[in-house]
Amino acid sequence: MSFFTQMTKPQRTGLLFVILILFIDMLLYSLLIPIVPYFSETLQPSSTMMGVLFSSYAVAMLLATPIFGPISDRLGRRTVLLVGLVGLAASTLLFAFSETMALLISARFVQGIAAAATWPTALALLADLFPPKMRGAVMGTALTAISTGTLLGAPIGGWLFEISDHRTPFLAAAAFTVINIVLVYLFLKEETARTASEKLLVGKFLRNPQVVFIAGIVLLAEVSLCLLEPTLPVFLTQKLSITPTVIGLLFGAMTLAYGLIAPVAGSLSGRFNPYKLMFAGVVALAVFMPFLVWADSLWQAGIAMALVGASVGFTLSPTLPTLGGIIDQGGSGAYGTAYSLFNMFHGIGMVAGPLAGGILTDLLPVSSALLVVAAAVLGFGILLFIQLKASKAVRYSAQKGEMHTP
Repeated sequence: MSFFTQMTKPQRTGLLFVILILFIDMLLYSLLIPIVPYFSETLQPSSTMMGVLFSSYAVAMLLATPIFGPISDRLGRRTVLLVGLVGLAASTLLFAFSETMALLISARFVQGIAAAATWPTALALLADLFPPKMRGAVMGTALTAISTGTLLGAPIGGWLFEISDHRTPFLAAAAFTVINIVLVYLFLKEETARTASEKLLVGKFLRNPQVVFIAGIVLLAEVSLCLLEPTLPVFLTQKLSITPTVIGLLFGAMTLAYGLIAPVAGSLSGRFNPYKLMFAGVVALAVFMPFLVWADSLWQAGIAMALVGASVGFTLSPTLPTLGGIIDQGGSGAYGTAYSLFNMFHGIGMVAGPLAGGILTDLLPVSSALLVVAAAVLGFGILLFIQLKASKAVRYSAQKGEMHTP
């Protein structure tokens, strides 16, 4: 493929390590899922404590992300990536030897902090290494690594648990992470020297209408996706009389579709207006979400899940290279700070999605709640696009007025 042959050796090395790091991150995130019943049986936690366990990752990532992005702009990507990987290895070992809920929650919290170091820094490394015309495709590939890790984590964890004990999945994952730490330390070089000018004025950046649009789009996509996790399994189980294994396969279809479409959408963002692509993804998401509740058979549910996953991937993939392009226009090179803000929006969605899903399904049947969400996604998506178009019109008028000022 010409896409890969055009890369230099440092670019190929950097992309390979970013893929590995993001893959490991999400593999470890989903590794816990099949082992939850074991901890529930042995530790007897309340529903509230289980909720705290799963939300602690997103809360930690949300709190730590604003710290690590700017640090990577100053100290370099390699250093922060190594710190994040060490944190991932430590949290995974803590999972293996946790015998109380307090230790499990601590492990999940440390895992979230480590993700706050690896995610934005890995994306910033790609922005450092690749020119704007190549970023869409490489960042779409990075998103595929994320979805692949998410897809494989649970089945690998379940298989290792079944053939051994609850510690084995975590010990194996920790060993894999340590190997990656050694490889990054030995072979990943810091290609771009950090300078004092690489400082992003966050307040000004967040007032940029294009950034506001991207933030809104990321929130819509992430809230919609994370809202489905606690609500849809129960609904589909009751409606279609399917097993937890089949539920896992349905979510796997959604994740697979996300991963397949992400590099395609990323590549398209370099050829077409990326903001229109994001908006098209949001519209598709709003259109396809109702089919989740209208599905009357397993194959219909599978198609609906795949379409929703593809819509989210199509929506999110163009946001990453577009943020990098905005940084290029400002001339700061502070990609770490910019992608830490992306990670914050992602974290807010991870926290708000399940919360919104719980509130809506307390007030409405799941079928009605998802229709309300689809309508809200479409409505807010249209408002965001109108806001973006209006801001461009105002800016154009201002520039035209300056040209005619005597």
